[in-house]
Amino acid sequence: MAAILRISGKPASSLPVFLQVLALGVTILSSMAIADQQRSARFSATTLQRGIEAFLREYIHDSDEITFPTPIEDVQFDQGPVVAFCRLPSGQAWGRTEVELSFQTNGQEIKRLRVPVVVTAKRMVPVARHHLHRGQIIGADDVTFELRDVTRQVELLPDSVLGLRLAQSVHTGTVLLRTHLLSSGSVRSGEMLTLVLQSGAITIRTKAQALHAAACGDMLKVRRNDTGAVFVGTLTDAKTVVVDLGTSPTTTNP
Repeated sequence: MAAILRISGKPASSLPVFLQVLALGVTILSSMAIADQQRSARFSATTLQRGIEAFLREYIHDSDEITFPTPIEDVQFDQGPVVAFCRLPSGQAWGRTEVELSFQTNGQEIKRLRVPVVVTAKRMVPVARHHLHRGQIIGADDVTFELRDVTRQVELLPDSVLGLRLAQSVHTGTVLLRTHLLSSGSVRSGEMLTLVLQSGAITIRTKAQALHAAACGDMLKVRRNDTGAVFVGTLTDAKTVVVDLGTSPTTTNP
């Protein structure tokens, strides 16, 4: 992670604390101040926890939940001022993870500490209202949105589902993920398509079966239903493959 968190330690004399977050080039300042002249510094458990939470919020959703499975303890230093830098060693912000704290003074690290954290991804996600069939185009009446724990699927959540076709059938109550969907204009092996054969001014339209998966604009091999002949053409949309017989001759049956 490129972002860092800087937390300055609380002076031992109970003077106010200054909390500074540097993340993605943004600086967030608290309403507190710091006294650098102190020779010692203390980070309270509350200060560390709030700082870690602020750091994690730069990466996670507002509805995600942060918990600390083990209590955080105060950290005391004889020298000061001390600054704590936060980072995610694993690069993984969800599930069971750890935030590493590097305590530094004058640019030199004097202590390193790892704090266990659990981040639960709670999101409003699309859920199938009823059984949906493979190849079906998803409409507004097919889905509802519910707040679910999707910690294990957070990387698979789609930006949108409406208007997309299903790559597989799903049951009622299933959270729709990218793995369930076909991108716009894509086809799966075995799907029936319109085959357009072009030769000069002559155009023939017939039915054919896709022999492998492809996305719109890709070259696709298809088998003509009536003759069994195999052609290679361009998938122009989700239901049409165009073959120029002048450049794409018929191939032998596989």
